[in-house]
Order: sequence, then C-alpha cells, then structure tokens
Amino acid sequence: MREYKDTHFSDNDIGDLTDHSLKQFNMSASDIQLDEGRHIDLARTAAFLLKSRAIRAEQFGNGKADIDDVSWHILLHLIISTDTKKAVTALDLAHTLNLATSTTIRYVEYLIATGLVDKQIEAENLETVTLKLTQSGDALTSDTLRRIGQDLINI
Repeated sequence: MREYKDTHFSDNDIGDLTDHSLKQFNMSASDIQLDEGRHIDLARTAAFLLKSRAIRAEQFGNGKADIDDVSWHILLHLIISTDTKKAVTALDLAHTLNLATSTTIRYVEYLIATGLVDKQIEAENLETVTLKLTQSGDALTSDTLRRIGQDLINI
C-alpha cells in the first residue's frame, strides 16, 4: 500500500488544522497540556518514533502484511473501538483519517485480505457494516503496541 495516496482536502478544510484522531476523545490538539518545566529532547523523541516504526515493520514483516502509516492508523482506531466498544465503519475512518472514502475502503479491503480486519453487518441496520480486528489482527496489533509502549516508558 502506498502511504496517503488520494488524501483529499476540500476548500472547507483549508485553515482547519484539527487533528481528526483527537475528535473521538472530544479534545483538540491545543487541549493537550505541555509540561513547561520539562525539557523535551527532540532527538530522543525522533529516535523513539523511528524505533516504533521499526518495531511495527518487524512485527508485521516476514510476509505477514505490508502495513504503512494509513493501515497502521486504521488498526489503531480499531484497537480503540474494541476498548471503547464503539462501532467503527469505513466512513468513520475516512472522516477521522481525512481520506477519500474510496481510498479508505481500499485500505480496509487490503486489511481484510491480510486477515487482520473483519467486516460485520449490524443486525439492527443491515446497511451498516462495522469493522473489527480479527483475533490475529488484535493479537499482532496489541503485541506491537506493547513493544512500542515498553520503549515509551523507557524514554
């Protein structure tokens, strides 16, 4: 998968620098409080981010799946939806990730083909298709997050 292919912005989005991933937590990026008394080592932060990417590549490597940033963000949103028990659709993901719906659907179909994500038709509304991690998708994503989390607490 190619990262951020077909990312779309409408004229209405210009000037709107909202981090859509924070919307599900009902907060904006400006609401995050920085510890003014603490020095942030930018090089260490960058090194951590690169290492977390390497961990992700290692976990999903060896022919398991080609997980780029967009695919990873989809998996992260599905981990959160599992924890919060909030159903997520491809349309929700498209809006949250600021991608065209058709692009998001291609990513979701790829993740389904790799066995990481599954579709469910809602019983109360047959037109609504929600997404969830498969057992292997949950295990692999959770294990990757645990490894990244271990590195994070060691910063």
